[in-house]
Amino acid sequence: MPPPDLNALPPVVRAFVRSHSIPADAIRSEGRVVLSVDDRWRVHLLPAPQQRVALQAELIAVAEPPDRRTDDALLRLCRTAAAMAKEHASTLCIDSRRQALVLQQTLSQNADPRALEDALADFVNALSFWSRLCRAEVTPAAGIRP
Repeated sequence: MPPPDLNALPPVVRAFVRSHSIPADAIRSEGRVVLSVDDRWRVHLLPAPQQRVALQAELIAVAEPPDRRTDDALLRLCRTAAAMAKEHASTLCIDSRRQALVLQQTLSQNADPRALEDALADFVNALSFWSRLCRAEVTPAAGIRP
């Protein structure tokens, strides 16, 4: 497999990859970078619409079609996300392709590399919180799994 083309990455991600010596196997062909943080979290950096970069991590998988308990669990999680929206840059999203609830945060693809480092630190803190909260909602009968 040829080495990844770093020039295909958004500028802030390219600078981050270079400054942190991210290994080539973390860079996917579609411009996504997969980071392992503290050997616990998988955070994806990927191009997003409107000249943005998304930080994204899967929280839980959601069975299709969702049942009443799944809907109730997602509603509780979304209410918490709405209450936190004023104070936190990350938020919950549904990834319909992967059938998963994900945490996502975006920033400009032309941001200063330090802004990505700061965003990543905040994102991982939020990811820790949301992972705990989502685990409390996980029940096989509710159609939600870790």
